[in-house]
Amino acid sequence: MKNSIRSLKEANLGRRMIAMIMDGVIFAFVWVALALWVFTPIVNATMHYSDLGVTGLKYEVFSKLYVCEEVDLETQEHKVVDVNKFEEISGNTLTYTPLYNYQTEDINFYKDRIHYYYCSYKTGENIEYPEGKDPEEYKSPIYQQFIKDNDGKDVLPKDFYTEAWFNELISGKSTIRDYQNLAYSAVADLREAPFFEELNGKISACQLVIALPAFAISYFGFYLLVPLLYKNGETFGKKVMQIGLVTKDGYQVKKRQIVFRQLLLFAWVSLSLFVVGIGLTSIATLGVGVFIYLIATVISRTRRSPMDYAAYTYMIHTGKSVWFKDSAEEEQKEIELDEKMSKYQRYNPNEKNLIQVGTEIVNEDVKRELEEEKLKKDKK
Repeated sequence: MKNSIRSLKEANLGRRMIAMIMDGVIFAFVWVALALWVFTPIVNATMHYSDLGVTGLKYEVFSKLYVCEEVDLETQEHKVVDVNKFEEISGNTLTYTPLYNYQTEDINFYKDRIHYYYCSYKTGENIEYPEGKDPEEYKSPIYQQFIKDNDGKDVLPKDFYTEAWFNELISGKSTIRDYQNLAYSAVADLREAPFFEELNGKISACQLVIALPAFAISYFGFYLLVPLLYKNGETFGKKVMQIGLVTKDGYQVKKRQIVFRQLLLFAWVSLSLFVVGIGLTSIATLGVGVFIYLIATVISRTRRSPMDYAAYTYMIHTGKSVWFKDSAEEEQKEIELDEKMSKYQRYNPNEKNLIQVGTEIVNEDVKRELEEEKLKKDKK
Protein backbone atom coordinates (compact mmCIF):
# COMPACT_ATOMS: atom_id res chain seq x y z
CA MET A 1 0.00 0.00 0.00
CA LYS A 2 1.23 3.45 -0.88
CA ASN A 3 -0.29 5.11 2.15
CA SER A 4 -1.92 3.55 5.22
CA ILE A 5 -5.16 5.19 6.30
CA ARG A 6 -5.22 3.28 9.60
CA SER A 7 -4.45 5.66 12.46
CA LEU A 8 -4.41 4.58 16.13
CA LYS A 9 -4.12 6.98 19.05
CA GLU A 10 -3.49 5.32 22.39
CA ALA A 11 -5.86 5.98 25.30
CA ASN A 12 -4.01 8.01 27.91
CA LEU A 13 -3.82 6.90 31.51
CA GLY A 14 -6.09 9.68 32.76
CA ARG A 15 -8.99 8.54 30.59
CA ARG A 16 -8.45 4.94 31.65
CA MET A 17 -8.50 5.83 35.33
CA ILE A 18 -11.67 7.93 35.02
CA ALA A 19 -13.36 5.11 33.12
CA MET A 20 -12.18 2.59 35.73
CA ILE A 21 -13.63 4.69 38.57
CA MET A 22 -16.94 5.20 36.75
CA ASP A 23 -17.25 1.49 36.04
CA GLY A 24 -16.30 0.60 39.61
CA VAL A 25 -18.96 2.88 41.11
CA ILE A 26 -21.71 1.57 38.83
CA PHE A 27 -20.66 -2.04 39.38
CA ALA A 28 -20.53 -1.63 43.17
CA PHE A 29 -24.01 -0.08 43.18
CA VAL A 30 -25.47 -2.96 41.16
CA TRP A 31 -23.68 -5.52 43.35
CA VAL A 32 -24.91 -4.01 46.62
CA ALA A 33 -28.43 -3.56 45.26
CA LEU A 34 -28.64 -7.22 44.22
CA ALA A 35 -27.17 -8.37 47.53
CA LEU A 36 -29.54 -6.29 49.69
CA TRP A 37 -32.77 -6.46 47.73
CA VAL A 38 -32.60 -9.88 46.09
CA PHE A 39 -30.27 -12.32 47.85
CA THR A 40 -30.58 -11.13 51.46
CA PRO A 41 -34.36 -11.84 51.58
CA ILE A 42 -33.74 -15.25 50.00
CA VAL A 43 -31.02 -16.14 52.51
CA ASN A 44 -33.13 -14.82 55.38
CA ALA A 45 -35.98 -17.09 54.35
CA THR A 46 -33.87 -20.19 53.76
CA MET A 47 -30.91 -19.89 56.16
CA HIS A 48 -32.34 -17.56 58.85
CA TYR A 49 -29.49 -15.11 58.44
CA SER A 50 -31.12 -12.32 60.46
CA ASP A 51 -31.84 -14.69 63.34
CA LEU A 52 -28.21 -15.78 63.43
CA GLY A 53 -27.08 -12.16 63.61
CA VAL A 54 -29.47 -11.42 66.47
CA THR A 55 -28.28 -14.52 68.32
CA GLY A 56 -24.66 -13.43 68.00
CA LEU A 57 -25.57 -9.95 69.22
CA LYS A 58 -27.32 -11.40 72.27
CA TYR A 59 -24.26 -13.48 73.15
CA GLU A 60 -22.06 -10.40 72.93
CA VAL A 61 -24.34 -8.01 74.81
CA PHE A 62 -25.31 -10.40 77.60
CA SER A 63 -21.71 -11.41 78.21
CA LYS A 64 -21.23 -7.78 79.31
CA LEU A 65 -18.01 -7.69 77.32
CA TYR A 66 -19.70 -5.24 74.95
CA VAL A 67 -21.01 -1.92 76.20
CA CYS A 68 -24.51 -1.16 74.95
CA GLU A 69 -25.21 2.58 74.75
CA GLU A 70 -28.27 4.61 73.85
CA VAL A 71 -27.49 7.64 71.66
CA ASP A 72 -29.91 10.53 71.76
CA LEU A 73 -30.38 11.64 68.16
CA GLU A 74 -30.93 15.26 69.13
CA THR A 75 -28.22 15.82 71.74
CA GLN A 76 -25.87 13.02 70.62
CA GLU A 77 -25.42 12.11 74.27
CA HIS A 78 -24.40 8.52 75.08
CA LYS A 79 -25.92 6.63 77.99
CA VAL A 80 -24.96 3.09 79.02
CA VAL A 81 -28.02 0.85 78.86
CA ASP A 82 -28.90 -1.89 81.31
CA VAL A 83 -28.59 -5.15 79.38
CA ASN A 84 -31.94 -6.23 80.75
CA LYS A 85 -33.64 -3.32 79.01
CA PHE A 86 -31.68 -2.88 75.77
CA GLU A 87 -34.42 -4.55 73.71
CA GLU A 88 -37.06 -2.14 74.98
CA ILE A 89 -35.40 0.98 73.57
CA SER A 90 -36.87 2.45 70.41
CA GLY A 91 -36.53 5.74 68.57
CA ASN A 92 -32.87 6.24 69.47
CA THR A 93 -29.75 4.63 68.08
CA LEU A 94 -27.97 1.85 69.95
CA THR A 95 -24.22 1.36 69.76
CA TYR A 96 -22.21 -1.68 70.87
CA THR A 97 -18.59 -1.10 71.84
CA PRO A 98 -16.13 -3.83 72.88
CA LEU A 99 -15.25 -3.36 76.54
CA TYR A 100 -11.53 -2.98 75.76
CA ASN A 101 -12.32 0.05 73.52
CA TYR A 102 -14.69 1.70 75.97
CA GLN A 103 -13.21 4.83 77.54
CA THR A 104 -13.89 5.43 81.24
CA GLU A 105 -11.79 6.24 84.28
CA ASP A 106 -13.88 3.97 86.49
CA ILE A 107 -11.79 0.86 87.09
CA ASN A 108 -14.73 -0.83 88.82
CA PHE A 109 -16.72 -0.57 85.58
CA TYR A 110 -14.19 -2.84 83.87
CA LYS A 111 -13.72 -5.05 86.93
CA ASP A 112 -17.44 -5.71 87.43
CA ARG A 113 -18.00 -6.65 83.79
CA ILE A 114 -14.96 -8.92 83.59
CA HIS A 115 -16.04 -10.54 86.85
CA TYR A 116 -19.53 -11.11 85.46
CA TYR A 117 -18.16 -12.71 82.29
CA TYR A 118 -15.86 -15.22 83.99
CA CYS A 119 -17.74 -15.92 87.23
CA SER A 120 -21.34 -15.77 85.95
CA TYR A 121 -21.65 -15.91 82.16
CA LYS A 122 -19.03 -18.66 81.73
CA THR A 123 -20.13 -20.65 84.75
CA GLY A 124 -23.88 -20.37 84.14
CA GLU A 125 -24.47 -19.06 87.67
CA ASN A 126 -26.35 -15.87 88.61
CA ILE A 127 -26.79 -14.82 84.98
CA GLU A 128 -28.91 -11.69 84.43
CA TYR A 129 -31.70 -12.37 81.96
CA PRO A 130 -34.25 -9.85 80.65
CA GLU A 131 -37.44 -9.73 82.65
CA GLY A 132 -40.28 -11.62 81.08
CA LYS A 133 -38.02 -13.39 78.57
CA ASP A 134 -37.28 -17.08 78.23
CA PRO A 135 -33.76 -17.61 79.70
CA GLU A 136 -33.08 -20.32 77.13
CA GLU A 137 -33.26 -17.65 74.44
CA TYR A 138 -30.30 -15.82 75.95
CA LYS A 139 -28.33 -18.63 77.55
CA SER A 140 -25.10 -19.54 75.80
CA PRO A 141 -23.76 -23.12 75.97
CA ILE A 142 -20.37 -21.83 77.05
CA TYR A 143 -20.83 -23.00 80.65
CA GLN A 144 -21.47 -26.60 79.49
CA GLN A 145 -18.21 -26.94 77.57
CA PHE A 146 -15.19 -28.44 79.31
CA ILE A 147 -11.96 -26.49 79.63
CA LYS A 148 -8.45 -27.44 80.74
CA ASP A 149 -7.43 -26.61 84.29
CA ASN A 150 -3.88 -25.87 85.41
CA ASP A 151 -3.11 -29.61 85.56
CA GLY A 152 -4.44 -30.23 82.04
CA LYS A 153 -7.61 -31.96 83.23
CA ASP A 154 -11.03 -31.37 81.68
CA VAL A 155 -13.25 -29.42 84.06
CA LEU A 156 -16.42 -27.37 83.79
CA PRO A 157 -15.97 -23.55 83.86
CA LYS A 158 -17.80 -23.33 87.23
CA ASP A 159 -15.07 -25.45 88.82
CA PHE A 160 -12.29 -23.27 87.43
CA TYR A 161 -13.51 -19.66 87.34
CA THR A 162 -14.11 -19.23 91.05
CA GLU A 163 -14.00 -16.13 93.26
CA ALA A 164 -10.59 -17.25 94.48
CA TRP A 165 -9.34 -17.42 90.87
CA PHE A 166 -10.69 -13.94 90.12
CA ASN A 167 -9.26 -12.39 93.29
CA GLU A 168 -5.88 -13.92 92.67
CA LEU A 169 -5.39 -13.09 89.00
CA ILE A 170 -7.64 -10.13 88.19
CA SER A 171 -8.97 -8.24 91.15
CA GLY A 172 -5.60 -6.85 92.17
CA LYS A 173 -4.95 -4.94 88.94
CA SER A 174 -4.64 -1.18 89.46
CA THR A 175 -4.57 0.60 86.07
CA ILE A 176 -7.08 1.22 83.29
CA ARG A 177 -4.65 -0.27 80.78
CA ASP A 178 -4.46 -3.51 82.78
CA TYR A 179 -8.22 -3.93 82.73
CA GLN A 180 -8.49 -3.03 79.05
CA ASN A 181 -5.94 -5.76 78.30
CA LEU A 182 -7.93 -8.20 80.44
CA ALA A 183 -11.11 -7.17 78.61
CA TYR A 184 -9.37 -7.83 75.28
CA SER A 185 -8.40 -11.33 76.45
CA ALA A 186 -11.96 -11.96 77.64
CA VAL A 187 -13.45 -10.92 74.26
CA ALA A 188 -10.95 -13.19 72.50
CA ASP A 189 -11.97 -16.01 74.86
CA LEU A 190 -15.64 -15.51 73.98
CA ARG A 191 -14.98 -15.44 70.24
CA GLU A 192 -12.87 -18.60 70.43
CA ALA A 193 -15.58 -20.56 72.22
CA PRO A 194 -16.69 -23.48 69.99
CA PHE A 195 -20.35 -22.42 70.00
CA PHE A 196 -19.42 -18.87 69.01
CA GLU A 197 -17.05 -20.02 66.25
CA GLU A 198 -19.81 -22.28 64.92
CA LEU A 199 -22.26 -19.39 64.94
CA ASN A 200 -19.79 -17.11 63.17
CA GLY A 201 -19.17 -19.84 60.62
CA LYS A 202 -22.89 -19.99 59.82
CA ILE A 203 -23.06 -16.19 59.58
CA SER A 204 -20.02 -16.13 57.26
CA ALA A 205 -21.61 -18.82 55.08
CA CYS A 206 -24.78 -16.74 54.78
CA GLN A 207 -22.77 -13.65 53.90
CA LEU A 208 -20.93 -15.59 51.20
CA VAL A 209 -24.20 -16.91 49.76
CA ILE A 210 -25.45 -13.32 49.63
CA ALA A 211 -22.31 -11.67 48.28
CA LEU A 212 -20.91 -14.22 45.80
CA PRO A 213 -23.94 -14.75 43.49
CA ALA A 214 -24.68 -11.01 43.52
CA PHE A 215 -21.04 -10.34 42.64
CA ALA A 216 -20.97 -12.93 39.83
CA ILE A 217 -24.22 -11.72 38.24
CA SER A 218 -23.17 -8.07 38.50
CA TYR A 219 -19.72 -8.75 37.10
CA PHE A 220 -20.71 -10.93 34.16
CA GLY A 221 -23.57 -8.62 33.27
CA PHE A 222 -21.60 -5.37 33.53
CA TYR A 223 -18.03 -6.36 32.69
CA LEU A 224 -18.66 -9.19 30.20
CA LEU A 225 -22.10 -8.94 28.56
CA VAL A 226 -21.96 -5.16 28.03
CA PRO A 227 -18.46 -5.21 26.41
CA LEU A 228 -19.59 -8.00 24.08
CA LEU A 229 -22.40 -5.75 22.82
CA TYR A 230 -19.92 -3.12 21.58
CA LYS A 231 -17.43 -3.76 18.80
CA ASN A 232 -14.52 -2.36 20.82
CA GLY A 233 -15.29 -4.16 24.06
CA GLU A 234 -16.30 -0.99 25.90
CA THR A 235 -17.90 -0.83 29.32
CA PHE A 236 -20.15 2.16 30.09
CA GLY A 237 -17.21 4.09 31.54
CA LYS A 238 -15.02 3.40 28.50
CA LYS A 239 -17.84 4.36 26.16
CA VAL A 240 -18.26 7.72 27.89
CA MET A 241 -14.50 8.36 27.85
CA GLN A 242 -14.23 7.26 24.19
CA ILE A 243 -11.72 4.49 24.76
CA GLY A 244 -11.90 0.92 23.56
CA LEU A 245 -9.96 -2.16 22.55
CA VAL A 246 -8.38 -3.26 19.29
CA THR A 247 -6.10 -6.19 18.63
CA LYS A 248 -2.37 -5.92 19.20
CA ASP A 249 -2.02 -5.42 15.40
CA GLY A 250 -4.57 -2.60 15.42
CA TYR A 251 -7.68 -4.29 14.06
CA GLN A 252 -11.14 -4.82 15.53
CA VAL A 253 -10.92 -6.83 18.75
CA LYS A 254 -12.24 -10.40 18.71
CA LYS A 255 -15.00 -11.60 21.04
CA ARG A 256 -12.73 -14.29 22.50
CA GLN A 257 -10.15 -11.63 23.39
CA ILE A 258 -12.78 -9.59 25.23
CA VAL A 259 -13.93 -12.67 27.16
CA PHE A 260 -10.39 -13.72 28.07
CA ARG A 261 -9.41 -10.22 29.17
CA GLN A 262 -12.49 -9.80 31.36
CA LEU A 263 -12.07 -13.25 32.90
CA LEU A 264 -8.55 -12.26 33.98
CA LEU A 265 -10.02 -9.22 35.73
CA PHE A 266 -12.71 -11.43 37.31
CA ALA A 267 -10.08 -13.83 38.65
CA TRP A 268 -8.07 -11.01 40.23
CA VAL A 269 -11.06 -9.28 41.87
CA SER A 270 -12.52 -12.60 43.07
CA LEU A 271 -9.16 -13.58 44.57
CA SER A 272 -9.00 -10.26 46.41
CA LEU A 273 -12.54 -10.32 47.76
CA PHE A 274 -13.37 -13.94 48.44
CA VAL A 275 -10.10 -15.86 48.81
CA VAL A 276 -7.78 -13.37 50.50
CA GLY A 277 -10.64 -12.25 52.74
CA ILE A 278 -13.16 -9.44 52.81
CA GLY A 279 -11.94 -6.44 54.78
CA LEU A 280 -8.72 -4.47 54.95
CA THR A 281 -6.79 -7.37 53.38
CA SER A 282 -8.99 -7.38 50.28
CA ILE A 283 -8.78 -3.59 49.98
CA ALA A 284 -4.99 -3.82 50.20
CA THR A 285 -4.91 -6.58 47.57
CA LEU A 286 -7.08 -4.55 45.20
CA GLY A 287 -4.91 -1.51 45.82
CA VAL A 288 -1.74 -3.45 45.02
CA GLY A 289 -3.36 -4.73 41.84
CA VAL A 290 -4.30 -1.22 40.70
CA PHE A 291 -0.78 0.00 41.51
CA ILE A 292 0.79 -2.82 39.46
CA TYR A 293 -1.64 -2.06 36.61
CA LEU A 294 -0.64 1.61 36.59
CA ILE A 295 3.11 1.00 36.83
CA ALA A 296 3.08 -1.71 34.16
CA THR A 297 1.04 0.51 31.84
CA VAL A 298 3.29 3.54 32.35
CA ILE A 299 6.53 1.66 31.68
CA SER A 300 5.10 -0.14 28.66
CA ARG A 301 6.31 1.43 25.41
CA THR A 302 2.85 1.03 23.88
CA ARG A 303 1.00 1.82 27.16
CA ARG A 304 -0.45 -1.68 27.32
CA SER A 305 -1.55 -3.13 30.67
CA PRO A 306 -0.72 -6.69 31.82
CA MET A 307 -4.22 -7.78 30.76
CA ASP A 308 -3.64 -6.27 27.31
CA TYR A 309 -0.42 -8.26 26.96
CA ALA A 310 -2.18 -11.46 28.03
CA ALA A 311 -5.15 -10.92 25.70
CA TYR A 312 -3.12 -9.42 22.81
CA THR A 313 -5.14 -6.21 22.91
CA TYR A 314 -4.41 -2.49 22.75
CA MET A 315 -6.40 0.40 24.29
CA ILE A 316 -7.14 3.27 21.91
CA HIS A 317 -8.92 6.62 21.90
CA THR A 318 -11.85 5.66 19.68
CA GLY A 319 -12.75 9.27 18.91
CA LYS A 320 -9.35 10.00 17.35
CA SER A 321 -8.50 6.66 15.72
CA VAL A 322 -9.23 4.98 12.39
CA TRP A 323 -9.18 1.17 12.34
CA PHE A 324 -10.73 -1.73 10.44
CA LYS A 325 -12.13 -5.18 11.03
CA ASP A 326 -9.11 -6.89 9.47
CA SER A 327 -6.31 -6.38 6.94
CA ALA A 328 -8.59 -7.30 4.03
CA GLU A 329 -11.03 -4.50 4.88
CA GLU A 330 -8.14 -2.08 5.33
CA GLU A 331 -6.72 -3.01 1.95
CA GLN A 332 -10.10 -2.58 0.28
CA LYS A 333 -10.59 0.86 1.86
CA GLU A 334 -7.14 1.95 0.75
CA ILE A 335 -7.87 0.86 -2.82
CA GLU A 336 -11.13 2.81 -2.78
CA LEU A 337 -9.31 5.86 -1.42
CA ASP A 338 -6.60 5.62 -4.08
CA GLU A 339 -9.26 5.46 -6.80
CA LYS A 340 -11.05 8.54 -5.48
CA MET A 341 -7.90 10.54 -4.90
CA SER A 342 -6.51 9.75 -8.34
CA LYS A 343 -9.26 11.94 -9.86
CA TYR A 344 -7.70 15.05 -8.38
CA GLN A 345 -4.39 16.37 -9.68
CA ARG A 346 -3.60 18.15 -6.46
CA TYR A 347 -3.72 14.90 -4.49
CA ASN A 348 -0.28 13.79 -3.29
CA PRO A 349 -0.30 10.16 -2.04
CA ASN A 350 2.58 10.88 0.30
CA GLU A 351 0.98 13.75 2.23
CA LYS A 352 -0.56 13.04 5.61
CA ASN A 353 -3.36 15.65 5.89
CA LEU A 354 -6.15 13.14 5.37
CA ILE A 355 -9.39 13.66 7.23
CA GLN A 356 -12.61 11.70 7.59
CA VAL A 357 -15.79 13.08 6.01
CA GLY A 358 -18.75 10.90 6.90
CA THR A 359 -17.68 7.43 5.90
CA GLU A 360 -15.05 8.70 3.43
CA ILE A 361 -11.42 9.65 4.06
CA VAL A 362 -10.25 12.48 1.80
CA ASN A 363 -7.49 15.01 1.41
CA GLU A 364 -8.16 18.34 3.15
CA ASP A 365 -7.75 20.32 -0.11
CA VAL A 366 -10.05 17.92 -1.94
CA LYS A 367 -12.71 18.43 0.70
CA ARG A 368 -12.48 22.19 0.20
CA GLU A 369 -12.87 21.81 -3.58
CA LEU A 370 -15.90 19.56 -3.17
CA GLU A 371 -17.53 22.07 -0.88
CA GLU A 372 -16.86 24.94 -3.31
CA GLU A 373 -18.28 22.96 -6.25
CA LYS A 374 -21.37 22.18 -4.23
CA LEU A 375 -21.89 25.86 -3.41
CA LYS A 376 -21.58 26.82 -7.10
CA LYS A 377 -24.16 24.20 -8.08
CA ASP A 378 -26.53 25.39 -5.38
CA LYS A 379 -26.27 29.01 -6.64
CA LYS A 380 -27.09 27.94 -10.19
